Amino acid sequence: MNQTVYKQYEAFQEKRKTLVALIRELQGVLHSLDMTDVENNIKQLEIIVQSDSFKVLVIGEFKRGKSTFINAMLGDEILPAYARPCTAIINEVKWGGVQRVLLHYAQTEDGQNLQPQEVSVDKLEEYVVIQDDVNELHGNRYDKVELFWPLKLCENGVEIIDSPGLNEHDIRQKVTIDYLSRVDAILFVLSCEALASKSELDVIDNILKPTGHEDIFFICNRFNMIRAKEREDVKQYGISRLAPRTKRGAERVFFISALDALEGRIEDDAERVSKSGMLQVEQELERFLANERGKIKILRPAREVQTAIKAARDTIPQRHAMLNIDLKTLEARLEGAREPLNRLKKEQEQIVTRINNFCSDIRMTLSAEGCSFYRSLPDKVNEWIKNLETKTAVNLISLEGAKPQVERLVQEIVTYLSSQVESEFLAWQNSTLQPIISQRLENLLQELDDRAKDFVDKIDDIKFQVSGSSVIADDMGPRKVGALERVLSAAGGLVLGGFFLGGGMAATGAIFGYQEMLKSIIPQLVLGIGTVLLVGLNPWVLVPVMFGGGAIQAFITSKSTTNKVKEEVGKRFAASLRDSAQQRGNEVADAVVLKLHEIRDAVNQGLGKEIQSVSDQVNSIVSEKQKGQVNVDQKLRELDSIRREIDVIDSELDTLILEIAMPS
Repeated sequence: MNQTVYKQYEAFQEKRKTLVALIRELQGVLHSLDMTDVENNIKQLEIIVQSDSFKVLVIGEFKRGKSTFINAMLGDEILPAYARPCTAIINEVKWGGVQRVLLHYAQTEDGQNLQPQEVSVDKLEEYVVIQDDVNELHGNRYDKVELFWPLKLCENGVEIIDSPGLNEHDIRQKVTIDYLSRVDAILFVLSCEALASKSELDVIDNILKPTGHEDIFFICNRFNMIRAKEREDVKQYGISRLAPRTKRGAERVFFISALDALEGRIEDDAERVSKSGMLQVEQELERFLANERGKIKILRPAREVQTAIKAARDTIPQRHAMLNIDLKTLEARLEGAREPLNRLKKEQEQIVTRINNFCSDIRMTLSAEGCSFYRSLPDKVNEWIKNLETKTAVNLISLEGAKPQVERLVQEIVTYLSSQVESEFLAWQNSTLQPIISQRLENLLQELDDRAKDFVDKIDDIKFQVSGSSVIADDMGPRKVGALERVLSAAGGLVLGGFFLGGGMAATGAIFGYQEMLKSIIPQLVLGIGTVLLVGLNPWVLVPVMFGGGAIQAFITSKSTTNKVKEEVGKRFAASLRDSAQQRGNEVADAVVLKLHEIRDAVNQGLGKEIQSVSDQVNSIVSEKQKGQVNVDQKLRELDSIRREIDVIDSELDTLILEIAMPS
């Protein structure tokens, strides 16, 4: 890739360094004010900001040229790429000073997490390529491979993630669950020789866009394979099908030759690279990552810093007032605050109980809805079987024997039925599940915001009673910190982990604050349910059962063997759905409740830290006063210095935010 392409990445890195410097300065302020919890949160925030990278997920169906496309981006043949399906597991390409490969094992059946293993670079192909003698449905021992490579693109903070083909059902679930909510950009690779198939459009509409990925890059590969006189028609067809499915329309639909780009770079043929169309993809991707996604990666943590600055500003006059109160009076005031603080602890318990009751209620509702949905599916299986024209047929006179043929046929049928269930589930998510969750969650969040406001008002009243100084009026204008945001920030905000770090959620939070961010979990939440639960009947369980029970032998001499297998698989698949309906309904509900418990835990932690902050500050002042008046006088002078330091940090942060927010 041309070096000039990296200028925007480098500009983003400079802005990130500025933010990190301000975070470190603020840590010193918070330490001086004995705001230990906030200081720890900000320290963790610094780690997040420094380690955060641009994650680019490359997806597409088999035989679309994903690995070749990634190799073209990287300028070297790092990932294996063949004409047959080859990517068996996730491959993450990251920056490393030396070439190395780290193999991560999948969790064992007994729940053990094995340590990653470093493997030789020249052995990479053995782990990431689907072997001819291993069937994917038996499962894979490996979870992912990390490739550390000294590549300039990755040194600029870009991670390229190569995913298995989308038309392999089980693997698609894992890719979706593990990566869609965490990536910054999606590059969807298609082939101009079979452009925008129904299955590809279904993935876009039902899986990618519901997770908040509205700005998808569509890479129409192998444009050079299209006859010259047909290229304009193919281009117009591709734009008509894909442009409406991405935020910037035709600007996000690219027609390229990944092979020309790769070979051009290997051979140092700039003209061939230029004609491949690859440079346009890279330049637009850089602009998108460094500017649009880069803004979010700075604005979201900057919001956390602003909240911490506001808390520090509020603390300074309170500490000043408490330092001027005699020790006996201060201790008496703290003692007088114990009863109202205990009442607030009871309120905290009541709020948590309210969330638990909400979780119990919505679990019952969703369990019933899920059970009803799954019970409706067996009646549809027979119609699906009738409409299925299998590609696999059983040839009774083949030297291969019946069993291997039946296994392949069963696999095809089960994959088809599973995809039908998936389509039904996605439609049900949109029509039934999401509206239920959305309405109830929004009502809960409004109630939590109201109760949080009452709670923090009481906390501030107690602080006034103890210190004699009221909290500074919030004059932050559009940066005003809401009550729920304040509580969640006290719990750690971005530091809490994946729940607050999803791509779409982070974008929302950067602009609108926590309440909007929490509401935006709904699409990702329901997607996670679907991808976890859409598991059909495993052929490698079904086939032995059929053979063992004599079902295959009963009709193996029949002229309609293929139809008999279809009917038998359909019956067993329908029975599996019918028998597991209640369990699957419960799993739907449990998946939702698991996410809601993260909200509950964050609220509980934040409320507890608000209560604890009162006694922590008083105890800190008592400790200072016990050291004598000379120490108290020194601390009073330091507060004036700290106030000025906060002003400088705040001003520099405002300048940084203004630079980031300006249109590029």
